[in-house]
Formats: sequence, C-alpha cells, structure tokens
Amino acid sequence: MNAKFFIIPVFLIGALFLGQIPDSSGHGLGSETMPPVMIGDLEATLEVNSSTIYTDIDGEEKGIRQISIDFFETFTNIDSNQVQAIDNVTFQVDLIKSGNVIISETFQRDDGVLIMNLTPSNNEQVQVMERETFASFFGLASEQYNFEGEIFENGGLYEFEISILTINSYDNVLTDPAYYELGISIEETTRYVIDDVNYGKQELGIVTFFDQITEFDYNIETKEIIFSFPFEWNQNTIDQTTVIHEEVLVPKTYGDLLVAKYVATLNGLDLPESMINIDDFSADDRLVHIVVSQKELQEIFSNNKFSDNKITMTVKPESDLPLSGVTENGQFKVNLWWTKDLRSGEYTIIRYDILDTFLKNKPIAVPYELKIFHNGEKIFSKSNVSSDAKPSESRPSNKNDFEWNIPSDVSGVIVVKFENLDGSKVANVEFPLIVDREKSSVEYQIPEWVKNNAGWWASGQIPDSAFIDGIEHLIKQEIIVVPISETQSEDESNIPEWIKTNAEWWASGQIDDKTFATGIEFLIKIGLIVV
Repeated sequence: MNAKFFIIPVFLIGALFLGQIPDSSGHGLGSETMPPVMIGDLEATLEVNSSTIYTDIDGEEKGIRQISIDFFETFTNIDSNQVQAIDNVTFQVDLIKSGNVIISETFQRDDGVLIMNLTPSNNEQVQVMERETFASFFGLASEQYNFEGEIFENGGLYEFEISILTINSYDNVLTDPAYYELGISIEETTRYVIDDVNYGKQELGIVTFFDQITEFDYNIETKEIIFSFPFEWNQNTIDQTTVIHEEVLVPKTYGDLLVAKYVATLNGLDLPESMINIDDFSADDRLVHIVVSQKELQEIFSNNKFSDNKITMTVKPESDLPLSGVTENGQFKVNLWWTKDLRSGEYTIIRYDILDTFLKNKPIAVPYELKIFHNGEKIFSKSNVSSDAKPSESRPSNKNDFEWNIPSDVSGVIVVKFENLDGSKVANVEFPLIVDREKSSVEYQIPEWVKNNAGWWASGQIPDSAFIDGIEHLIKQEIIVVPISETQSEDESNIPEWIKTNAEWWASGQIDDKTFATGIEFLIKIGLIVV
C-alpha cells in the first residue's frame, strides 16, 4: 500500500501507523488510509487518524491519545472529490499491548466513525465509557469512547485488530468481515538526569515514536548518548515500517552538547548525515532528530544479522566546536568557537559567524549586540555589524570576534548572549560556556592482556557468564579500575549487544580504554556485574 503522510500541527504529537491486510502493509505519520476492499458491490476504505491532545484533567495536564477510525465508501464523485459515509457500521476492536489484550469491545456507529480517547488514569484495569467531553481535532463524530487506564501513561507500540461486522444495517451481518491489523506507535518522552562536573545536573531526554526506551546511558567523557528500544529484525517488520523516528532532547543550558553537528550509529553502524537533523526552535531544548527510512532499514537488515531484537542508537558530537544556535525568530544562526580553553585572568579570542537561515546559512552583515554574563551580572558587552565574508576570506578586524581578558574572579559557567540581531527584539540566542573547565575525575586502568578475554567473548569463544565472572574478579582484585556508579534497579538480564560490539572493537584497537570501560560501568550500573 502507498502510505499517506499528513503534517500534524505543532501543538499535537503525531503517531506512527502500520497497517496490514492481506498482501498490503505500511506506515504513515498521523493518518493512514488502508487499501480499499470489496464488500458485495460496494468498495470501502478504512482510514485511521491519530493525535495527542493535551488537556487539564482534575487539575493536571494529561496527554490524551485520540484515535479515529472512519469506514467509508471509496471515492465516488470525481468532480467534487467527495466520499460517501457508510451507515450502521459495527466495529469489533481488540487493543493489544505487549502481547496482552487490554480491550476487546464491539462498537456500533451510525455514521461509520469510531473515535477512541486513550486517557491516562489511576485505574489498574482499563475501563471504557461513552463521553462527549473531548472535541475531535479532525471534526468527526461528537460521540466518543473514552478508555481510561494506568497503562495509557506509557507510550510504545499499541496493536489494534479491527473487524467490520455490519454495514448499512446492524442486521446486515457480513459473512466475510473486513479485517485489519494496525500497529499504532504512540510517542513517549523519558528524561534522564546526568551530573556534569562543569554544568551540574542536566536533563537529557528521548522522544521515541516507535516503542518504549528500555536502556539509556550517557558517557560524560565521550559525550555519547546511548539508548535502545525493541525492534524485531525480520522481513515482516521491515515491510511494515516506513520510518524509525527518534528525538534526543538536549537542554540549552548544557553547552557541551550545543554543537553544530552530530554523528549517530544504529546497532554500531554509521548513519549518514542526512538522517540527523537539529531543531533549535524550542525555547528550552534542542531537538536532535534521527530519522531512518524503510529503504535504509531494509539495507541494514539485508547486510547484517543481529542477535537481539532491538535497536541501539548512539548519538554524539562530531567535534567539540563550533557551538551553534538559532535565534528565537528562526532567522539567524550563530556559530561560536575558540582556539584554547577559557581561563580566569587570561587573554582570549572568541570567534563567531552570523548566518541567515533563509539563505542556506549564508554569512550576513547585520547589526548585533553581544553581552557576557556571570552569575547574572554583565561582565562584557560589544555592539557591531557582522561580516558577510566567508570564514575562508579575509574579514575586517573585530567584525566577527571579540578579544577579552577574562577577569581573574570569573570561573565556572558564563553565558554569551547575541541580542537584537538586525534590530529585532526576537532575534536573540545564547550559549553557556565554561571558564576554568574541570577535568572529570574518571580514571581507567585496564591491562593490555584483558583484550584477549574481550576478543574471545566477542567472537563467542567464551560465554557471557565467563566474561562477567572474569571482569568481576579483575575489578575486585583492582587489576581493572573503573569508576563505580550507583547501581540502579533495571529490568535487564542479558548483556546489551552494543557492549559486545565495544569489546570486539576494543580488542582490535578500534576504540580506546575509556570507551570500552563505559560498557563495564553500564554492567555495574544495571547489576549484571557485582563489585
């Protein structure tokens, strides 16, 4: 089937669909029209729409997932582009989550439109009730069914099995009901607090549009964000998946991750630059989109065999500099860099480009104000007109840089603000930087001969249990020294595939001790290695 894609307004969060009837399947974003089927002399189509509507329930904002299912006569008037509603439709709907049927209900709809609101509540068991309190964004029926349950607090993959039992009359029971399987992936946002020695506590986030995140880790040294979610690596899943879309949320208070470019991997395989996009238009968070199309998934599946049914993504800065940000009005981008660490009492030069986002990031000459703040106090300011020369060309002195003797009493986080670009009060952007950067106290000591064990394990010559027991012994004997973070309770009984990949790369010299040690730290963290 050919999937139809619709743009969802910014105040709604789209959902991914996969639809399947015999010999036809596909994914869509927000809306999916299934291939038509013949019921007697009538050609009928099922269309499914999804959105998330945020509303106040008992004084608390809740995200209600609205699913609308419309069964109608296929396009009949070529001049008016109208479709004909089918009356008296009986829907049999089974809702399945994690292999468990949580809803199995029959609904009769006079107008052929069924709207269901999946509403988070404290009910352990899912309850269904008919209500008219929620308006339909799609302007369909006013009579809606509200499903309430604790399970709807979570996103992930929700499977629908839908049968059309009657049409035109509730007495007209179909001997061969139309049957559809719909996998609706509801977005979910999870936040993870990390403690950076320079920036303090920061909240990184993952928005998944496929299934729930099962593993998360952040390496402060390498700035790698690593997360996993379930994915069945088989041809049927590939055929039904048009796109894998994940978002990494980076707080704009965390300067180390406000870089101009990222690189990403999927199960250890490099993803092309075109799949990684930066969205700086949110006030609080930068959104890093990772979008893998069905074509790329098919290529990955055809050329690789994965032992685990999951996807592990790694996202990290391509380089530490330049930093990059977009003004509130989206018109200008500022790139910012320097050549040596910022130190109290030292002379420094910080350079920047001001680019026009509407002209494909072309350098532009505009007036601007530059201010630097420390603990809320302004400690530096400058006004000028930027240069429209390219970085490789000679620029007039002092146009796109500032020379600064950093005061001896300034240390820690400073905020560099660009304001009133081209005279606009909404053309502002800021960057948090570190003066007197502290080095992480993380130290790693791993003897060279341990690489033999790692290589044997990665190639399957020794089992997981032998690897874990060996590493535990080496840590307890202080032959291997890695930082021991606080152990967390995790639902994890197997070693993640990415750790075995790291071991293989480390054994062959492709990654350093620090990167390999992150896997050991993770196994300690989830309790698979006990020290």
